[in-house]
Amino acid sequence: MSQQQEEVQREKVQTPDGGTQTHRMSIALTIGATIGAIGLILVIYGLVGNVNYAQSANININLWWGLLLVIFGLIMGIGGFISGRRSKAA
Repeated sequence: MSQQQEEVQREKVQTPDGGTQTHRMSIALTIGATIGAIGLILVIYGLVGNVNYAQSANININLWWGLLLVIFGLIMGIGGFISGRRSKAA
């Protein structure tokens, strides 16, 4: 058995009806969750942190970048979820 066939064999998972199905997880879910978690940390720090924002024209940079990262993480996660469901249906 070739190495490629062994990898495909390891990827197959048993379904409840007794069949097999290839299991593939979208990397976009993991990346989206990581970026979203970092954004959430920045949002929390922007809300409760006691920082002098004089260098940034009194703009709470941590809060705004945190919100941007959370939104981007959600977009990546939703996109990965949708693409994962679409490939299963095909």
